[in-house]
Amino acid sequence: MYRWILGACLFLVAGYGQAQQVFKCVNGKDVSYQSDPCPGAAVKSWDAAPVSEPSNAEQWRIYRMRRQLDQRYANDRGASASGGTVSPNRSNACESARRGRAAAYEVAGVKRDFAMSSYWDNLVHNACK
Repeated sequence: MYRWILGACLFLVAGYGQAQQVFKCVNGKDVSYQSDPCPGAAVKSWDAAPVSEPSNAEQWRIYRMRRQLDQRYANDRGASASGGTVSPNRSNACESARRGRAAAYEVAGVKRDFAMSSYWDNLVHNACK
């Protein structure tokens, strides 16, 4: 009995998440967008689906990416303030750059693009030469 009531409630709530019709109405020079049909003829109409909230996993991915970009920005600012030198000890700088690249690639996952790969590969190359 309770399953049937729960199923009916979920069915009713699901109707609120569907797309709504949007109408673009023009009255002289005034343009308005509304969910009710225009008094005259609508210039344009379309279905507008609500945008869902990002998942918890997506929010964490964005958070980690922002944190890493902030660290990269801080490191770049520090390197430019010290005359562009990364570290006097090349082996530590090389390992540090490799760890940073691995962490950046892990955070980016399959969303990694050429610019990001090029940046990190050049950073590792400069630190390890």
